[in-house]
Amino acid sequence: MHSGASPHHRIEAGKSATGGIARPAEPTCPTCGCPVHPQPRTWEVVCASCGEKRWPLSVREPASYVCGRCRVISPEKRTAARAAGQKSAESRRKGAAR
Repeated sequence: MHSGASPHHRIEAGKSATGGIARPAEPTCPTCGCPVHPQPRTWEVVCASCGEKRWPLSVREPASYVCGRCRVISPEKRTAARAAGQKSAESRRKGAAR
């Protein structure tokens, strides 16, 4: 039985315990006793803000995703940085052509 859970959480549901006492119907972790929870996995998504491909780690596939870089930097700062980079590249091209 492989449900995508870590080896630490893999348990067969409904297995009888010693002494005839049955385990709960829901499988639990032998270490911490928590219910078996799904493990996060990597999803390929496109950032809704910048349009770049990203690979976040999540249990479910994100419906819409904004990358960490876009969450930290405001759209105005990104636009200003892009404009400054383009201006710098243009001045380097003009300087190299002379």
